[in-house]
Amino acid sequence: MLYCTKCRTLAPDSTRACPNCRRSRALRPVRAEDEVFFLKVSETEAGEMERVFEEQAVRYSAQPVRGGLAAGVYDPEYLPGDREIYVAYADLERANALFTARDGAKTAETDGEEEMPKGRRMLIQTVSILAFLILVTVTVLCTDALANWIRSLFG
Repeated sequence: MLYCTKCRTLAPDSTRACPNCRRSRALRPVRAEDEVFFLKVSETEAGEMERVFEEQAVRYSAQPVRGGLAAGVYDPEYLPGDREIYVAYADLERANALFTARDGAKTAETDGEEEMPKGRRMLIQTVSILAFLILVTVTVLCTDALANWIRSLFG
């Protein structure tokens, strides 16, 4: 395995450039003490993971997404409380096992709930947008009619 010193991700040995950041000079063989990117999670999930990792003696660090820099515009992919979890390469396998076990427990809790099919979700979103546009149009027309009526009273 190769380790990217810039974005701290792993890449296969045959890789010429990091698949994440595209840097080739940042790649080197991974060492046991290297902190490897594990997961991006919300602030709440980061607290839960930190607790589990501390209980299981997994070496980790949690850092704000994008190094704490605020985005100029709202980006739904990166919320202000999001954290990037890094795990020591030597503990990566244990962290994966812990996360898989935790994720499996969450899946068991939500098995009774069905995920909405993509087609139905798109239909609901489209109908919602159309309803919103109709509501805005009706509001503008009614406001315009009211303004014209008031103008006729004084004109």
